[in-house]
Amino acid sequence: MEFYAVTRKGVHVYAYEPGEKMPEPAFTFPAVQSADSCEWSSDGSLLGLVDEAGGVTVYNAAAGYAKVCSVPPLVGGPVRNFYFSPLGNHLVTYERPPPGAGNNVGLWDAKTGEMRFSFTLKQMTGMSWPPLKWTSLETHCCRMVQDGVQIMPGTCDRESAEMSRINAPGIMAFEVAPRGSGSGGTGSTHVAICIAEWKGQPARCQVFKLDDPSRATATKNFFKAQTVTMKWNNTGSALLVKTAMEVDDTGKSYYGGSNLYFLRADGEESSIVAAAEGGAIHDVQWNPTQDEFVLLHGPLPCPATLHEGRKGAKRMDFGTGHRNTIRWNNFGRFFALGGYGQLLGDTDFWDKPGKKVMGSTRMECCVVCGWAPDGRHFLTATTAPRMRVDNKIEIFDYVGSNFGKLAFDELLMAGWRPRPRGAFQDRPPSPGRERVEAAAKAGAKAAPKAAGAYRPPGARGGGGLAEQLRKELGSTAASSATTATK
Repeated sequence: MEFYAVTRKGVHVYAYEPGEKMPEPAFTFPAVQSADSCEWSSDGSLLGLVDEAGGVTVYNAAAGYAKVCSVPPLVGGPVRNFYFSPLGNHLVTYERPPPGAGNNVGLWDAKTGEMRFSFTLKQMTGMSWPPLKWTSLETHCCRMVQDGVQIMPGTCDRESAEMSRINAPGIMAFEVAPRGSGSGGTGSTHVAICIAEWKGQPARCQVFKLDDPSRATATKNFFKAQTVTMKWNNTGSALLVKTAMEVDDTGKSYYGGSNLYFLRADGEESSIVAAAEGGAIHDVQWNPTQDEFVLLHGPLPCPATLHEGRKGAKRMDFGTGHRNTIRWNNFGRFFALGGYGQLLGDTDFWDKPGKKVMGSTRMECCVVCGWAPDGRHFLTATTAPRMRVDNKIEIFDYVGSNFGKLAFDELLMAGWRPRPRGAFQDRPPSPGRERVEAAAKAGAKAAPKAAGAYRPPGARGGGGLAEQLRKELGSTAASSATTATK
């Protein structure tokens, strides 16, 4: 397995062997301007880096990082954001447009660097990026335009191929399902769009078939939707729609209000899963291999719940805790629940089939995190500009044992090199495996308590402002469950 580190001095790729000490860089590339200047293809075969000319250079990671091609900037550069299509056939670049500039988004052949076409994206937001979205097998490609969605073949050959269109004035976001919703992915693939509120009319989410976009197969109306985020399940049969407002009119949150809706592509089911009145929606993530999702919703300490993907109903409860982040491993077997950002970094590792916590630890000042392709190792990183000091990468196993640490003067981004499906096999927890620190603590005798300085009652942990602040931030497994309940 390999992981990478984007620093001010260069981009480093490390070859990691589980159980060995943290390695030295196996490959080093010239420094890039930002964390967004480094991207991998979804199978990890290609690495793209913004070069000194302001374009993107593509390297073949499977051939010793040999140079594949270079893509020039369109409007003077540098490229601010870019990404690969799901199969790594295409590369999409975005540059911040200067006044009077031409097209600032380019679609390129990722193997030759040849430009397919370009267009203008006036403003890049969370709902307008990425501007081109493919199905997982690149059978179709969709692009949001001013009053609708263009549907193209996955090759993006606009001259000889037939294109269709969904007319949707006021469209604010769209999301393409990864594959067809039928058995084995053989059914029609869908695209979901969201149209903004207008003159007292509610916002609405609609689902269309890419092969027959003449009518919607499902529709859900809702108010209070300044921004929207849509997430398909892995089979393309169901959709989660998270709507948000900048101001929470219930007065329960400083960060605005949000609602979560469930919608099936065939229109047979639609419901509200989490409402703003119940508190903030901290995170929600689909299982990458099964039709279910985990939700963190409510005032901290909030409950963590598992919902099935047929109707969105709750199926399992994982207790409560100060957690705001969910990370599934690639196989959908293990998932991590962590409390990062303003929280202390307490993290629980769950075995979903076993319905129990395998281990817990504290990952202080964690900014980015993710599972390794083998599904058994977990990387965390403290990065700038969020944290200007103590930038580092740490690797843990699936029970929370720390396997090593790398320190940096200024770390911009870190993560694992992706690997294709089939490179690793799914495995259950090893029999008798438990966190070493926890076992040692359980077997050790309590040390005699030394006499200390006098402390007033308010500072003895039973009350006072400091104790109240600690409770608000959260503490390790203070109220978290260790087994799931139905």
